Amino acid sequence: MPVNRQYRCSVSLGFTLVELLVTIAVAAVLLGLAIPNFQSFFINNRLVAGANDFVAALNTARSEAIRRGISVSLVKNSATAGDWGSAGWSLFVDSDQDGILDAGETVLKVGEALPSPLTLYANNNFTNFIRFKSTGESTNSGTFVFCHGGVLQQGGDSRSRAVVVGGAGRVRVAIDSDGDGIPNKDSPPVNVSSCTNP
Repeated sequence: MPVNRQYRCSVSLGFTLVELLVTIAVAAVLLGLAIPNFQSFFINNRLVAGANDFVAALNTARSEAIRRGISVSLVKNSATAGDWGSAGWSLFVDSDQDGILDAGETVLKVGEALPSPLTLYANNNFTNFIRFKSTGESTNSGTFVFCHGGVLQQGGDSRSRAVVVGGAGRVRVAIDSDGDGIPNKDSPPVNVSSCTNP
């Protein structure tokens, strides 16, 4: 009488050591390529968000000056000349048109200090304040610059954004027309000169 034997074939459901090592090596290479790009993306987003928020504040000051028919100013809260980022800024109705937030003047908005390593500095025209007249014109023209890590560009990647205010009160984000990673101001295009005195 024949004996009926069943043989079972065992199947391995896991990885072999070689497969696991190859997978880890491929993941490490991909991660090594992605991290620098992710850092640049993150820095770029912080700069763009900061510049856009500041442009919105400047445009608010201008529109409020026109709407109210009185001067509206932004003043830096820091004691350091030109430093608009470390202590934030205040937007207020500047009744006496002196660029100083006095008792009794209405504060419309307050900007918070920027997180390190972001900085925001203005050139000599806006060392302490910027004022918009009831016509919407600015009392001066000049440039503000946002920087990450105190440099305008690093390794060809931009680490800065500039905001330009014209005498007519027009506010715009500066572009990098020559592609060197440093924003340009004025016309013809001139590079922003530094992170502390654009």
